[in-house]
Amino acid sequence: MKPTKRSSIDTLWKVLLSITLFIFGAIVAKSVLIPIVFGFFFAIVLHPLVSFLQAKKISLIPATLISMLVASLIIGFGLYYTISQAKLLFSDLPSLINQFNSLFNKFEILVTDTFQVSANQQLDLIKENANQLIKSGSGVFGDALLATSSLITFFTLIPIYVFFILIYKENFKGFLGLLDKKTEGSSLAVAYEIKEMVHNYIIGLITVIAIVAVLNSIGLLALGLKYAIFMGIVSAVLTIIPYIGIFIGGLLPLMVALITKDSLIYPLLVIVVVGFVQFLEGNFITPNIVGSKVNVNPLAAIIALVIGAEIWGISGMILAIPLTGITKIIMSKYGSLRPYAYLLQSDEDGSKEKSTFASIKKIFRKSETSD
Repeated sequence: MKPTKRSSIDTLWKVLLSITLFIFGAIVAKSVLIPIVFGFFFAIVLHPLVSFLQAKKISLIPATLISMLVASLIIGFGLYYTISQAKLLFSDLPSLINQFNSLFNKFEILVTDTFQVSANQQLDLIKENANQLIKSGSGVFGDALLATSSLITFFTLIPIYVFFILIYKENFKGFLGLLDKKTEGSSLAVAYEIKEMVHNYIIGLITVIAIVAVLNSIGLLALGLKYAIFMGIVSAVLTIIPYIGIFIGGLLPLMVALITKDSLIYPLLVIVVVGFVQFLEGNFITPNIVGSKVNVNPLAAIIALVIGAEIWGISGMILAIPLTGITKIIMSKYGSLRPYAYLLQSDEDGSKEKSTFASIKKIFRKSETSD
């Protein structure tokens, strides 16, 4: 029986209503949901190590603690290196400020000569903006304190969630198994597919970050920039924000090149290095390493990034792609929602469609030969 126009409209408004309610709930409960989602993702990454240790006759709780300790040491080493490099940057801050003042004076002369705006007028404009900043300073300081306390809570909750998710993983399997018996669905199979997708995506993303960090560091070292390795790593880590992260990461070496180098050639070369690495990352590195694990087309990814930023800020931008991939997997398992899953998928995901096109081509070829 073909679906009627009425049933299609009925499905559409139900989907739109569900999305609206989901977004509203995600905004209201973001302080609760964000650590839980990150906890599930980290648990998925650590699950193979836990399983490996259990296969070596180590019980579940010690295996989980060992896995979390290994992950903490790796993350801790990365944070230690980042903080130590940041300290070096701050220790050079006085000299950087002097170089910035010199650059600012050159810029002031350029503005005066080009736009006929006197130095006093420029200072008045800066003072007006500074007054606005001072007025809002107390609010910014309060927001910074709230953000710091939120980060402390965030990084305290995630390890707790990861530990208990790994400890009670069999409970989740049992829950999905019982759900399948009641609904005669394939909840457990969908969960396994989601787990594999998230695991492959995160491992691939970590590999991409490592490669991009090496390429960035080599390029910036070749230019003779200070803190080249630090900036290369920071710029690479920002690739977790798809499409725009690498450009944001390129601003730091660009500013350092502007301040520390006398020639404008160096900032231009930084743009060339960052652009070249971004070209390699977008066209060769990410497609070949991450591949089509998520299978979300660029349009859907950009829309997901915008919505994620509006709902959960930076965390939403980081989680946007894998969550969209999860949404696509779930939609693809239900007949009435498959058209919406098709809207999200990339070209590489359409294996059935490709085979259909291939069969159509064969028919045309046969007709041509027969003629």
